[in-house]
Amino acid sequence: MALIEHHAALRAVHLGCVALSGTLFAARALSRLAGAQWPLARQARMASWVIDTGLLAAGVALWAALQLNPVQQPWLGTKLLLLVVYIGLGTMALRRARTPASRLAWTLAALACLGFIATVALSRQPIGFWAWW
Repeated sequence: MALIEHHAALRAVHLGCVALSGTLFAARALSRLAGAQWPLARQARMASWVIDTGLLAAGVALWAALQLNPVQQPWLGTKLLLLVVYIGLGTMALRRARTPASRLAWTLAALACLGFIATVALSRQPIGFWAWW
């Protein structure tokens, strides 16, 4: 059975993991801003790792099914680069930032980056939502 036959299921898993990952990050970051410690607990981190592993696996399977290449598809390369930026911003928001104001700034930057990644994916343009104007 060809991988492309699973496109709809892979896409659904990928989009579901995107929603779960973004929601969990937002909940952890906002709770951290409120002073909670649970966002740093092992269980919260492991939940994030599991969801993000599923997200990455579904994404790679979609690349294979659709025969996409991040080097030949600029929007996909942009999405991957922004993913690395998002991870860095999220790390700053959750663990590295020392003051509430800096945590808030890093959280907003991470969420904005995540939103831009979504517009790149939806538009299939490296400039994301700017392509719609």
